[in-house]
Amino acid sequence: MSKGSPMRITARLRCAVQGDPYLPIDGILYSALMRQTFGAQEVTVAGSMAQFGGEHGSLPLKRVAPPGGPWYYAASFAEWAEPWVDDSSFWAKRFDMAHADLIDFDGRRASITLSEGRYKGYQIPTFSRHALEVRWYAVGNLERVRDLLAGVTHIGKKVAQGCGRVNAWQVEEWPDDWSVWRTGRLMRAVPRATGTLYGIRPPYWRPANQYSCALPG
Repeated sequence: MSKGSPMRITARLRCAVQGDPYLPIDGILYSALMRQTFGAQEVTVAGSMAQFGGEHGSLPLKRVAPPGGPWYYAASFAEWAEPWVDDSSFWAKRFDMAHADLIDFDGRRASITLSEGRYKGYQIPTFSRHALEVRWYAVGNLERVRDLLAGVTHIGKKVAQGCGRVNAWQVEEWPDDWSVWRTGRLMRAVPRATGTLYGIRPPYWRPANQYSCALPG
């Protein structure tokens, strides 16, 4: 594809966003592309669409290909508008003993153990960030990016519970390319011989897309 145009992408938020505060915009666009291509799905299997478009899907963004290194999209990680506040909570999983008589043990007598195994209870910590806006910088096809984001109503995790609700998106031309560097400041994960293991392109959870990286901050 052509090099495209530098752009700034802004999400105006209604509530807190759960998940990784880096929140890569190419990951959000990749999810939107999956939904636009295949339609909404009530249930998915991890990795079932990881091969779409070859190995990683085709986003309307410029690809950066360092000599001898893996490529990644010219797309920054999240830049949170001041002021922002971090918060933490948890979700709980607990088996309801009132329904114990509904479990089929194949005719055998058995007990239910709540301290371990299948029916063990959990309290899983979650982390969220409150801000009015979050911004990203990228290089690519502005109109196609607008089209993909038009159907994105939530970002981050726990969207079924209403987290990460987006009131509006704005995709605008920007005079500078801040997708990877901004006046000497790193804006996204970049592969480096020594660094932190992190994804460089979506899907970020896929081990094949994870490398030793330099990270913002």
